[in-house]
Order: sequence, then structure tokens, then C-alpha cells
Amino acid sequence: MDPTTDALSLLLNALKEHPRGMSVSDLAAAVGINRNTVSRYLDVLLVSGQVEMETYGKAKVFYLSQRVPIAAMLNFSSDLVLVLDRDRRIVQANDAVCTFAGKNRDDILEKSIEASPLAAFDHPLIRSRITDALNGREVTEELRFLRQDEELFFRIKFLPTVFNDGAPGVTIILEDITEGRRAEEALRESEMLFRSLVENINDLILNVDETCTFTYVSPKSRDILGYAPEEMLQKTPCDFMAPEKAERVREQFAGLFADPKPRVLFEWTMLHKNGSAVILEVSGTPIYDLIGDFTGYRVVCRDVTERLRAAKRVAQWKSFLYSVVNNIPSMVFVREVEGNTFVFSNRAAEVFLGMTQEEIVGKRATDLFPQEMAAFFADGDREMLERSTAPEKKVRLPTGTSLSMKKVPVFNSRGVLKYMLGIAEDITDRTTAEALLVAERDRAQGYLDAAGVMIAVIEADGTIDLVNRRGGEILGYAEKDLAGKNWFATVVPEHLRDRLAQNFAHLVDGGIEPPPIEESPVITRDGRERPIRWRNALLRDADGKVVAMVSSGEVVQEQSDRTAEGPVGPVRTSLPGS
Repeated sequence: MDPTTDALSLLLNALKEHPRGMSVSDLAAAVGINRNTVSRYLDVLLVSGQVEMETYGKAKVFYLSQRVPIAAMLNFSSDLVLVLDRDRRIVQANDAVCTFAGKNRDDILEKSIEASPLAAFDHPLIRSRITDALNGREVTEELRFLRQDEELFFRIKFLPTVFNDGAPGVTIILEDITEGRRAEEALRESEMLFRSLVENINDLILNVDETCTFTYVSPKSRDILGYAPEEMLQKTPCDFMAPEKAERVREQFAGLFADPKPRVLFEWTMLHKNGSAVILEVSGTPIYDLIGDFTGYRVVCRDVTERLRAAKRVAQWKSFLYSVVNNIPSMVFVREVEGNTFVFSNRAAEVFLGMTQEEIVGKRATDLFPQEMAAFFADGDREMLERSTAPEKKVRLPTGTSLSMKKVPVFNSRGVLKYMLGIAEDITDRTTAEALLVAERDRAQGYLDAAGVMIAVIEADGTIDLVNRRGGEILGYAEKDLAGKNWFATVVPEHLRDRLAQNFAHLVDGGIEPPPIEESPVITRDGRERPIRWRNALLRDADGKVVAMVSSGEVVQEQSDRTAEGPVGPVRTSLPGS
């Protein structure tokens, strides 16, 4: 047995029997060792913490230490604690080490690290730091440790240690910082995600402190306002606004700072670097520090300039369309298909029905219209879906009013029939005028048919607009068979066709005038030529442009010896036999 250890044990036993303490002389007498040697051993026990000393005048009194043994203290620690001697053997290991290794303390103690269940920590860096600690230098390192599929991180402290006998050793404390590292990694990933999100979303992110000064500006400021973030930092929103807009924003922030509120929504008009106005839809959220004190607002700004301009254009366009619809002479009704009630009517409809729009809305067709109109506007929704054209109908009301009615289907974005647009036009005057026109036409046609001569109307492009009944008899055609055909290709003999067509073209251009009387043949349906004596007159529009020629002709006696070119010769003009 080591004599030093025996002597220390004797001293400790003696102090245990005298809890009130003993002087150096008392201890020397009790254990039978000279006073100087006892004094030296007591210094070792003091250094190791096993005894305590108090001084009374010149006397020194020694007691057993009342402190908890270090081994017991180490077991309270959640850190892994190892104590190595100068030969790198493990002489102490706390409970955390045993739990980590999954072994009993006896399986760990008195073994070197490389031969113990902690062999995974036998790393060149650790061996080097143990040597440093044995040489009296305290060192701290961080180490990554892989165990099966798990990655762990430790902060390792190497502390120089002195044993009871004065021999050097090393205390190794391994602090598990895995959760902290994972939290830091998660924070870094979160920051990267946040930075990526902030840099790529279309919104501008701003942080303002209690003085309304920008403390953060996202890179989107370049796209939205033309400023780099650093150009806006330490400035206020009002520095980028027209004076009349800035005053209102100052008032807004004064209220928000006095009484912070979440999810604040308002609108800013800021000035782009080029001077143009940028309208921002702003959402603000209060920011608080770790102890809950209000520090400012985080503001998300969305550029709605184009959207608001588009909405304004749409509103203007709607207003324009409403004005047009409300002021056209035709009546306009809109019926909601689902409820079968009317939801809109224009001013002409109000006048026709003698009701205001408010009185019309919510009513059905049978509540508003005469029977003839109600039947058309109330039904036929399925018919509108099946037909490719809008249904139309003309009715004459008992009052004598004539109406032209039309129904137009209106679908929603999903293709479902939502509304029926009804249009009704008062055509009483037009119907009367058309009837008069038809009567006049019939009367004129009667005059033409009663005439004993052939009458033809030739349009400027050479097509036949009209040939009366006598003309059809002479040519051998029904009247309807000639309308729309080319005069020269149909009734002019082939040997005269080109020359007379050219003369007619000059006449239409206004270059020549037709003679009052001329003779020229026509060819009948059966191929016979018949000589005709013509009288021609031009029809002109309001600008004096020739639009047609009216010619009347009578058959010349066929035994006549006159030539087909007539008495004027080959310079004769145009038509129908010029």
C-alpha cells in the first residue's frame, strides 16, 4: 500500500473522531507522525477539498470538509464528465456518461478511452487536447459525433486537474449542443427561406421603428419604387411622398403608434424614383421585442397601380355603356333566369311602361307587358340555348304600336345561362313608311307594266336592276329571270358587246352623254336579233355621280333596211343599244 495514502487515511480518520477540529500538533500526536510531515499532508487534503481550516490567533484548526463529494456533484450534471489520470485512464465517469455509453460504471472505469465503450471519442484532436490539459492548459473545442443514423454535436472542455497525491489529471466535460445546433441550422434555413421569399415575392416588405424610420427594406424596392434598399434605409415613408399625401400618412402612423393594432390596412401613394406615382395597398403588423415591448411595424406593400387604373377604366367603360344603353331609343330589359324576374331596364323601357326602374325590378313579364310581349319575354330559355341565333319576333299591340323584339342569352363564367337580355324597338313609323313604300312601288310597277314600251334600268356596273313586263315579252324572259344579270352579256348581240360595254363605262365615268334617241338591236332568249329605238336618261346621286341609266325602247319594224349601228354611225355611245 502507498505510505502517503495510508498517512492521509490516518489523518482523515482522526478528524472524523474529533468533529470540533484538531490542530497540527494534536493530529501529529494522534497518528504518530512528525509535525512537519502532518502539515504537508494537510496541505494536500486542503487542496483536494477533503478538509477545511480555520485560524484562531496563531493556531490553525482542521475539520473534515462539509462539502458534497465531487463524484456526487458530477452525477447531478446533465453534461458528460470524465476524469482521466496521467496515463489517460478513466478514473471517474458520471451517470450521464454511463447513460450515453449504455454501460455500467465498472465497464468504463480504469480503462483508457480507446479501450472503453467511449472508443468513438478516441480522436486525434481529443488526444492532442488531453496532452495540453495534462500540461496545464485549459482548452475548449466543438466536435461532431456520428452515432448510427444520428448526428450529435458536443462542446468539449479539457480542464487540468490535480489528484490528492498531487498527480496531474484531466477532467473532460462534454456539453451536448445538438439541439442548439439543430435550432441554429433551422434558424439559418428559416432565414434563407425568408430571404428567398422576401426577395422573390412581388410585394415590398418594410420595417419601420417607433419614429417611422425604415429599419429594413426588401430588394423589391428596386422594381416597385426604383430605389435600392440602402437608399431608403433611415428614411421615412413620407420622404417618398407628395406633401399632401405625406401629411395623411403621418396622422395614420401617429394613431397606430399610440394604439398598435394588428392587420392594419390602408393605401399609400409613393413616388417612384422617376417621379411617377405608385399606388400601394399596405398591410401593417406590429413588431414586439423579446420582453413584449412594441418596437414598430412590419409593412407589406403591394403595387396596385395598374389594377386600380384598370378598375377605373372598367368603371368608366361601364359608365359609358350604361349611358349608351340608358339613352338609346330601343327598350332594354334584363331578366334573371333563375328567379324569372327583371333586374334592369333602361329609360326607354320606363317611358314605354310608365314605371320607374325601381318599380320594374323584381317583377315578372306577366306583371309588366301586354300579353303578346309577355309570352315572348317570359319563356323560351331552353330555346335560346338550343338556337345559334337570338330569337326575334314582330308584334302589333292593340294600341296600334308595332314592336320588333329580340332575346339574347347571357352566360356566366361557367357557361351557365344567367340572364336574358330583351330588346324591343318601336317600329310603328318604320312599318307605316314601309307600307307606303310598298304601295308606291306597286303603283310604279303598275305604271311600268302598263307602258306599251320596254323599260330597263341598268346599274353603273352593268347589271340589270329592272325590266318591265313589256321588256320581258320582247326579250322572251320572265321579269325575275333578268334581275341581277349583266345587260351586255345577256341581251346585247356578241358582235356589239365589247364596244357598247366600253361606251357605257365612259358614260358612267361622266366622259360622254347619251344621245336622246338611237337604235340598237337586242338578242332575245331564242337567239333572234330585234332592232330597238332607245331613249336614254342618266340617274345621279346627291354628288352628281352616275348610279344607273333608265332606257325605254320600242321595236322597230323588222323590214327596215337601217343598220344595227343606227344613223349616227360607229361613234354611238352606250346602251341599251347605243
